[in-house]
Amino acid sequence: MATVNDAVIALLEPLTESRRAHSIAVGQRMASVAEHLPAELRADAVTAAYLHDVGYGHRNLGFHPIDGARLLRSLGYSDVVCHVVAFHTAAEVEASVRGLDAGVFEEFALDGIAGLDMVDDFMWWADLHTGPNGEDFTVDQRLSEILRRYEPGSIVHTAITKAEPRLRRAVQRASGSM
Repeated sequence: MATVNDAVIALLEPLTESRRAHSIAVGQRMASVAEHLPAELRADAVTAAYLHDVGYGHRNLGFHPIDGARLLRSLGYSDVVCHVVAFHTAAEVEASVRGLDAGVFEEFALDGIAGLDMVDDFMWWADLHTGPNGEDFTVDQRLSEILRRYEPGSIVHTAITKAEPRLRRAVQRASGSM
């Protein structure tokens, strides 16, 4: 398993203990399957997985995928890391439910990088197989847990419900690539 470096630990420090545990477990899960990704994208995929929720501890806009991606860009992380963080786990669906303009993602959109779609799928796979405290979950367990944790009609509950088919397709693509 990949170890967490000091820079990642420092960035995760403002997160709650459970969110840190989740983030570290997602990073470790990604590291365990990174061999299935294009070699030139593996390190960025693992880094993004460890840092995918960093925006919760570094608020600006108040939407953690974009807050995290902007923070990481300001610290010199690669465009690929910033893209994966910004778009992780159907973030565009939640942004829409929140009433955010889709343009917030434009600064992190990347074209022409072979294998980036696969990295995104593996990111979603890792996130959706990891519980809120870092536990191993099935996708069904994870989606059910999120829907129990957030009230019906809440932003997250609504976004997950809308995104569920898309989330499941990404997980299936990643699973089929292993």
